[in-house]
Amino acid sequence: MAVTTDKSNMLCILNILKEYTDENHIVSTSEIIDKMELLYMRKVDRRTVYGCIDALEEFGYEISTYADNKKGYMLLSRDFTIAEIRLLIDAIYSCEYISKKQTEELLEKLRSFLSSYERKYYSYTNIITPEKKSPNPEVFLNIEILEEAINSKKQVSFTYVDYDYDKTLKPRRERPYTVSPYAMICEGSHYYLALISQGHTEPSFYRIDMMKNIKVLEEPIEYTKREADLDSLNKVVFAHTGKPKRVMLRCKKRVLRYVIEQFGSDISIKENPDGTFDASVLTATEGLVYWALQYLQDVEVISPKDVREKVISAIKENPYGI
Repeated sequence: MAVTTDKSNMLCILNILKEYTDENHIVSTSEIIDKMELLYMRKVDRRTVYGCIDALEEFGYEISTYADNKKGYMLLSRDFTIAEIRLLIDAIYSCEYISKKQTEELLEKLRSFLSSYERKYYSYTNIITPEKKSPNPEVFLNIEILEEAINSKKQVSFTYVDYDYDKTLKPRRERPYTVSPYAMICEGSHYYLALISQGHTEPSFYRIDMMKNIKVLEEPIEYTKREADLDSLNKVVFAHTGKPKRVMLRCKKRVLRYVIEQFGSDISIKENPDGTFDASVLTATEGLVYWALQYLQDVEVISPKDVREKVISAIKENPYGI
């Protein structure tokens, strides 16, 4: 058997504490000795265990000992709490731009931060809905390449795909898109690249999970971040860009929460005698039209006139003949 060092023993014992202890499970010195031999083929004595525990505590690990609990050892300090793991797991499930396979891989990594006992309660992979997950396995690679391009202020080219009637992703056009990338933004359940297309001046959004064959080009971005006026992206609705406009909405009280969640708490709100309220919001108007149509019974666009008329036109063009 190979000679082992104190440091390697310490790492093995740390792994045992991570894997087999939590607030409901404590391991004794004898159990640590047994697991060291079973899992790592290392014979250690009690003094080695005591010394490794002391060293781990000196390195900043918070460990409950026999003096605290009268049973044995339990790791108290972890990289993530159970609540944080749960939050991250649920967030990954809600990200439609992450494929089913990548979702499972990420969840497995997250669960590795839990003890083996806690892990049993977080086996969610059987409830992933494949049809809502992106079929594009290149998403993580896309993010890495785009991060490189944004940091180096270089243009990129890519093939943009969309669904066809056979439910497969196909190129939207033959020639690749060439753009200046500026930022990656999560909006709703999708992940977008904020960019300016070659030959254009206004920022727009493209879904990263719909990009393939991304290449970083030698050409620098056409506009600096200041010139691209990225501040307007703070007022995005449904990933629609454009110069923000001041819009007046008249809403029923029951949608107050949704108005604040969408447009922020810095909007101006005035209560009306009839139980409605007026909200003055600064936003990109194309996305606002789609948002307002969701709450047709509860939200009326008062002004400006052109935005109000767009909503009216969208209502008239419905396929129900009403």
